[in-house]
Amino acid sequence: MAEIQNNEPSGNESEKKSKGLTGCLVVLLVLLLTPLLVVGGLYFLNNDFNMTVNGLMSNVPGGLGDYFSKFPTRAEQMEQIKQISEFMLDLPEERAVDKLMVLNSEDSGAYNDVVKDMLRLNPNKTRRILDAIRDATVSEDVLQNTLKSIETERQDDLKELAAHIESLPVDSAIQEIESIIESGINGHAEVGSIIEWISDDAAMKILYQMDVEDRNILFSHLSIQKKQAIQQMYSDYTRRTEDLKQIADVYRSEDAEAVAEALGSSGNYSMEELAIIYAQMGPRKAGEVLAKNTDETFVFDLVAQIKATEMLDKGEDLLTPDILKSLKVYREFDDNVRELVNVYARMANTDILPILESMILNSAPSAIYELNNGDLIRISDEDLVLGLLEQFTEKKRSELLALMDSTLSTELTRKLALPQQ
Repeated sequence: MAEIQNNEPSGNESEKKSKGLTGCLVVLLVLLLTPLLVVGGLYFLNNDFNMTVNGLMSNVPGGLGDYFSKFPTRAEQMEQIKQISEFMLDLPEERAVDKLMVLNSEDSGAYNDVVKDMLRLNPNKTRRILDAIRDATVSEDVLQNTLKSIETERQDDLKELAAHIESLPVDSAIQEIESIIESGINGHAEVGSIIEWISDDAAMKILYQMDVEDRNILFSHLSIQKKQAIQQMYSDYTRRTEDLKQIADVYRSEDAEAVAEALGSSGNYSMEELAIIYAQMGPRKAGEVLAKNTDETFVFDLVAQIKATEMLDKGEDLLTPDILKSLKVYREFDDNVRELVNVYARMANTDILPILESMILNSAPSAIYELNNGDLIRISDEDLVLGLLEQFTEKKRSELLALMDSTLSTELTRKLALPQQ
């Protein structure tokens, strides 16, 4: 029999054909993907190429063009960089360093562009900023940054607490400080750190009202500069106080109206200086002068300042209760005089004269008001007559004095001319 020939490819030949087809596909994919990868790399890595592609693609109609048109043009991006670089150069160098470090961590490309533009605008300041960034990057590790952040927060807390204490009245501030001292074994050290942030004037007022032992311990926890500044301020305060006391001795012998004119506002002296002067005049004179003042806000503030000054100097306030009592007595007296002046203004002088003479010549005892310090305020009928004559118009006063007995008229004229003690 004739042999039948098999024309089907063998297994080896099929395997070869399969491998050849796979190789062709691989080559084709490489040829297709390589340009895409190159173009993609250029798009994301090369800013100029990126801008060119965005510009071309923005011209494509439809949604694809709208998408690419949202990206800024090269001119727009350069304007943004210019604005940022100008802003950085306007900042203090420390703040510029912080902001540039943040920008570098988020977008190194934008950081490089901004730095280049900053070098163009102000190379000297930019180099200083870059040196500071380099030093910060090299010298500080994560632990150091953490410790620095903790210390910054602590300092901020101390500043906030110091501002709160400084805003309180002195006695309330001392209570707050004493509470901190008693709260732990490092209480004095904690208060010392707080006082470093309190103004020298406020710290002086607080410390010199505290217990001497506590004050000395707190001084030991202050910096030398702070301690010396507070002590110098207290020394200046005591010297100025002595000068003001001498001024007060002069005012004590003057008429209350004249003193109220000179010391009735903070125009010539500060409230602290006025507090010292009024305190030195004594509660009787201080109350008499304040009774002439119609500015209730000034009177209230001054009395509060006198109290604070007494607490600073003596650790207690025994003066302001007497001043307020004196003020009440003299204000009521002045109010009564004004009411009588209004009444007598409608009366004939011949009707007023016997009333005034009777008040002067009678032997009725004076009204006496005793202050806590032992001073006495005496108000007699003669004081009332003198008060009335002072408030009358000059014409009415002269007419009444002319109608009086010459001896009595002379005596009243003399007393009207003398300062009231």
